Amino acid sequence: MARMQQDTCGDCPAAAYLRRKPENLVVNGYRNWVAGLAHSDSRYWDAAWSAHASALGAIDGGHALDVMAALVRQLGACATCPLRFYKPGAGHLCRDECLVLGMVAGAQNGDEQAMVQSARMLTCTDACADVVDRASAYAAILLGHSHKLTPIPLSAIVDINVRSTLTAAHMSASLH
Repeated sequence: MARMQQDTCGDCPAAAYLRRKPENLVVNGYRNWVAGLAHSDSRYWDAAWSAHASALGAIDGGHALDVMAALVRQLGACATCPLRFYKPGAGHLCRDECLVLGMVAGAQNGDEQAMVQSARMLTCTDACADVVDRASAYAAILLGHSHKLTPIPLSAIVDINVRSTLTAAHMSASLH
C-alpha cells in the first residue's frame, strides 16, 4: 500500500501554473487520486475521472486516469518518503506535486533532464525508469488532446527540492 500524507509543506514557485488547464488537470488528477487512496473515498476518484473525461473525452480520459493511477501506484511503492499532496482545489503546490508536474512537462517538452531529475527526487533509483515511463505515457495522452504543459526549467526543479529540504529542516528543528 502506498504511503500518503496530506501536506503542509512549503509552496512551490510553480503554483501559477495551476491557472492553466493542462497543469490543473495533472495536479488535481494526482491530488484526487492520492486523496482517494489516503481517505478510502471514491468521491475523489469520481472527481478525477470527471475532469479527465471532460478534458479528453470519456475513453481517453479513462485511459489517462488509468495511467495516472499506475504512476501513483509506482510512486507509492518506491517513493523515498510518503507521497505528499494538498487538498484537491488548493491554490498552491507542495514539493511532490511540483515534481509530478516536472516529470509530465519534461516528457511533453523533450526535457529529459527535468523529467529524470524530478523522478529521482521522488523515488528510489531502482524504480526511476518505471516512474518516468508512466509519466511519459500520461504526458503523451494529454499532448494528443492539445493539453501541453508549460516547460519547467531544471533550475526551478532543483530549487523546489532545495526549498523543501530547507523547510523540512527548519520545521524539525527544536530548541532545548
